[in-house]
Amino acid sequence: MDRLILVLLIIALIIAGITYLLGRFITGIKFIKYLPGILCLLLALYYFYLATVVRGGEGFEDLGNVIMGMMLSIGAIAGLITAISIDVIRRSKKDK
Repeated sequence: MDRLILVLLIIALIIAGITYLLGRFITGIKFIKYLPGILCLLLALYYFYLATVVRGGEGFEDLGNVIMGMMLSIGAIAGLITAISIDVIRRSKKDK
């Protein structure tokens, strides 16, 4: 269980880092910083769909799809929270 939490933390840090770098260096397109979170969310929904609806898996394939969906959900949450945080910080700096 400790390894799973570590893997989820690493995924969250990677997605948050990518979101931060996109928000920091590509300032002309404001929507670009939301892309990592949105892509992770779409992939997570796809893996949850595969695990619940598609019934052709052998062995533990469905369980693997659920775990991948969970990992990508954590990445989506981290990416979206980081993107919203960047927007809030930029607005507060502009108001000063």
